[in-house]
Amino acid sequence: MSIYSIISDLTIQSDLSNCFKNRTLEQKFLYQWKWAALYYEYKDNKDILMSDESKDIDIYWFWLKNCFSKEKGITLVSLWCWNSSVEKNIYSKLPNDYTLDFIWVDLSKEMLRLSQKNLKDLDINKKFVCADFSSIEFKNEIHNITDRNKKRVFSFFSNTFWNINHTNIIDTLYDILESWEQIWLDVRLRKSNKIKDDMDIFNLVNIDEENIVLDEFLSNTFVWNDIPKENGQISKIMTREDWINSLKVKFNFNFTKKTKINMKWQITFLPWESVRCLQIYYYDSESLINFFNEHNFTLIDKEIQWLRGQFLFEKK
Repeated sequence: MSIYSIISDLTIQSDLSNCFKNRTLEQKFLYQWKWAALYYEYKDNKDILMSDESKDIDIYWFWLKNCFSKEKGITLVSLWCWNSSVEKNIYSKLPNDYTLDFIWVDLSKEMLRLSQKNLKDLDINKKFVCADFSSIEFKNEIHNITDRNKKRVFSFFSNTFWNINHTNIIDTLYDILESWEQIWLDVRLRKSNKIKDDMDIFNLVNIDEENIVLDEFLSNTFVWNDIPKENGQISKIMTREDWINSLKVKFNFNFTKKTKINMKWQITFLPWESVRCLQIYYYDSESLINFFNEHNFTLIDKEIQWLRGQFLFEKK
């Protein structure tokens, strides 16, 4: 099955150039080109998202309880689909007489190809869309590639909700969703507001010489664009975002040498300048629910296991 693209490679390269100029690398660029496969090599070695030994959440049961319906058609739109292992778990268990439309959306064609390979044996109505879901082009096109007679559920599995600012996500989806359509989140959570518990989260991932795969994963976009790995080093810092009562763990590429690259523009990095290359949010569940309520979404259901939670919100 072909990939339906509403964004060009030229646009992606231009966006990457702007990210370097702004010293903030959007996470979508960590999974471009061959690095999509590298991400799963990394996850197989040590998973930054699961190293807290969180209990598994039953995604399929949550779907049956809240979304399953033989009478009403449903389209599940998976945003930042990764390799679709979560979706495969849902679809492989569905009753044979249940029909479901599925749309994978990712800015990385390589991730979409991994999804195609992973789901090639599943007989479901599926589309693979290469797009930035926060763009106006996606907003205009999503109505053309989904059946308006079917309810749509937009999902962020595998902690992808933190990839861009929540304010960007919530405002974008509010304009895309119709009333009674839903957002399904799978996110990481804070244990409490205590400093000790916050430091436990901060220490879940250590950047050291032994964690070669993590270091390579975080450095790949720099190396791919002619920035020598030895010209910088990876560090992490943690801050609090009090307005949503969350923790933000940021990974930065810190330059130790003056470095110049050409990406339509000449971009010069000075020693000790930093470029953010990854951010991870840990949310307070009640504050997250209130955040969605304030943006006119109602909580339908939630499930929390240790530091992991899934939430289903519906637009009013």
